Order: sequence, then structure tokens, then C-alpha cells
Amino acid sequence: MLSILGRTVRLCDDINRREVLRIGGLGFTGLMWSDWLRARASTAERVHPERQATFGKAKACILIFNYGGPSHLDIWDMKPDAPAEIRGEFKPAATAVPGIAITEHLPRLARLAKRYAILRSVNHRDNDHAIGAYLTLTGHSHPKHDILGIEPPATPLDLPAIGSVVSRLRPATQPVFPYVTLGDLRHFGNNDSMGQLAGCLGKAYDPFTVPFVRPLNGKLDLQGVTSVMSAVDVRQLDGRRQLLERLNQAAPALEATGSMRNLDDASRRAYELLGSTATRDAFNLSKEPDTVREMYGPTPFAQNCLLSRRLVEAGVPLVTLNSMGNRDWDTHGGNFKALKDSLLPPMDRGVSALLDDLDSRGLLEQTLVVWMGDMGRTPRINKDAGRDHWSFCYSVVMAGGGVRGGQVYGSSDRSAANPSTNPVSPGEIAATIYHLLGIDPQTQITDQQDRPFVLTTDKPIHALLG
Repeated sequence: MLSILGRTVRLCDDINRREVLRIGGLGFTGLMWSDWLRARASTAERVHPERQATFGKAKACILIFNYGGPSHLDIWDMKPDAPAEIRGEFKPAATAVPGIAITEHLPRLARLAKRYAILRSVNHRDNDHAIGAYLTLTGHSHPKHDILGIEPPATPLDLPAIGSVVSRLRPATQPVFPYVTLGDLRHFGNNDSMGQLAGCLGKAYDPFTVPFVRPLNGKLDLQGVTSVMSAVDVRQLDGRRQLLERLNQAAPALEATGSMRNLDDASRRAYELLGSTATRDAFNLSKEPDTVREMYGPTPFAQNCLLSRRLVEAGVPLVTLNSMGNRDWDTHGGNFKALKDSLLPPMDRGVSALLDDLDSRGLLEQTLVVWMGDMGRTPRINKDAGRDHWSFCYSVVMAGGGVRGGQVYGSSDRSAANPSTNPVSPGEIAATIYHLLGIDPQTQITDQQDRPFVLTTDKPIHALLG
């Protein structure tokens, strides 16, 4: 049996279909490192001289994705002078940067305001979760973006996630996965990977996915979080690789099941990485001192913040961390209670610890940290003390990796309903991430059918950088 991660759905031959597909779909680069260096040098020559200083400034990116739409008015873009039905229950609190205030419920992050930039004018028109997630995680609108209220499943025709593009064009320098996703992406109990997979690039560039490990008897199961790899020894992996090769030989006869279609050279490479010392060490949180784990906090989200740091430290170019715990950020009802009690505290502790930890290790300057969601929330509070979908203006936070901290970029109007200055699109955020990782946003690549497409037609937000 192939068993690394995930829930079990067994086939009649006792092989776990989902796990076979996942093993076959782990992300690996299609370029050698020397090829990447030559491509990067060639691209740098096309970058304007004044902007070469930030091109490729980041060696890695941690993308914290807050599915459901965090309320920008109650976190990053408060309007204390607005009427009560708009401003809400929370009070703004001063930060370490004069003139910048955020919610009172992020005291740790308030002290670190010099390290991050707040973008208060992000906007798009894909005002629903699945299509909004697709847009923000790929930089492109979904083909069905004009049909609200639907949650279409991920398909092989989707444009690739930013992480999958990085996996294709920005190989890891160590024997580790080039693209890792931590935590579940789900809405009302439905798994939804829209925007996080490789789509038309092929499953070889899908992320290696590690689901959240839930607390056990009131305590976090650290062993489960820590050792995704350590429970599987190298001899077991070698045996499973041999089994995989036998399955490959039998693939023509099993083609009709659909489970064998992704068992290829990438799968064998997956086993090599799963057995590598660098990969196993990166996932082993037990190597961290208790004081460090305590700094991050005991929640699954916070421990995955720590795991993110270990992964980029080990050489993983892009980590997507889904900030899901007991619930998502879709606060149609009980917005203020949910934020105060369950959403903001672990975020404040985990993200501030991540920024502090990266900085103390000299890694923040070369690690881009992005905090974003699929949308914001409505300016007006509804009858259930909640806020509804609002993609027309919301906030994103960026730190490290070439981003100049201690600033606010863009502004919203008096009720945070629409951008007032410097409107920003998800495509521009994607272009900024690519630029900082040393990938020309205008790069043209081909999908599995050799059809060309451009990473994005948008440009990086150079005013953020420096």
C-alpha cells in the first residue's frame, strides 16, 4: 500500500487511489539549476537598471492564504470615524510606525509594523470564494468568473498556481520539494484546491501537500505535525518505489481506472525526495527547541508557521500556508466574536513569531512573506453581526524579500468600499512575487499541449520595493 498522507479511499486492489495520485503529482522542476541561472541572467538583462536591485531579491516565498475573506475593516484598514454600522466593534491601535494603526487585537504584529507593508487598495470583481481564490492564487480570472455562487472543481485545464510556476521555473537548490502546501483548503467541509494546483502544466508541478494535524485530547499532536517523513524509513520508501515500478509495468492494463495515469518518472523522483535527509530534516519539528515552539504557539496554524520557516531554510522556494483552524474567515455571522476569539489570536502569535524568527536568523531579507485572502468583507454590518462578500476593496500584507516595510501602499475611501488611491489587482501582486523571486512576470511558457501563455500581463508594484 502507498501511504504517505491524506485520507484513505481504497481501490479494489487495496491501493489508495488518492495517495497514488498524490505521489504521482508531487512537484518537481523541469529545469536543471544551471539552466535556471542562465535564464535568470538573461531575464535580468531585460529588467530596467533601477529595478534590478530587487529582481530576485527573495530566495523563497511563504504565502499565507486566508480562505473565506478576512474583514479588512476590522484588521488592517479600520475606519474609526465612520458610522457604527460600518466601523464595527473594534478599536484601532497605534503601531511602531507613527501614523499607521491596525486592529487592537493584533498587539504583537503592531510592534513589528516596521517589517511589513500594508496594501489597502487591492480589488477585483470575482466576488465569490472559489473563483476569488483561483484569481488570487494564479493571478488570472477563472473562465467562469462571471457566474457567482458556484464552486467549480479544479481541472487539468486550469492555469497554474504561482507555486506551480515557481516549481517549473525556479528549481530548489537542495533535494527538497520545490512547492509545498501546508494545511487544508476547505469551505464548509468541502475540499477545494482551486488555484493551488498545476492545472495545465501537469501534475508533476502540483504541490506536496501536508494537511493540518488537529489537537488530540486538547493538546497539539506535535509528533504528527513534526514528522510527516520520519515515520517512514528509507527502506520502506525503497520498497514502495519498487512497487510503484511494478505498477508502472502494469499501467496499460490498469489505464481504465485512471489511477495509474500519473505514475511516471516524477513519482520515482518523489520517493527519492521523501527519502532524502534534507527533506526529512525539514519536516522534523522535534529538532526545534521548546522555547521556539512555544514562541509560535500550540495551534496547528502557528506550528505550520514554524514548519514554513524550516522549509524555506532547507531550500523550498515556495510554501503556501492555509490559515485554517476551527473555521475559515467567511464571517457572514458573528464576525467580531470569531475574529476576537479564534481567528486573530493564532494569526497574531504565529505570524509575528515567523517574522521575528526569520529576522533573527538573517532570513527575512531573502524570504518574501505574503498574507492575503480571496477577498474582503462588506463595509456595512449585516443583521447577524457579520459582514458579507466584498472583493471590491481589501487589504494584503507583504514583508521581507525586497519589500520595504513600515509603509501603507494605496488607500480606500471613507467606508473602505473602494480604492481611493493606487488600486492594486491580484495580477500585480502575482507579478510582484515573480519579480522578487527572479522570474520575469512576462515570461511565456507552454502547457502540456505546447500551448503558450504568459505568466501575467500585469506589472510588479515597484513603489513597494526598495
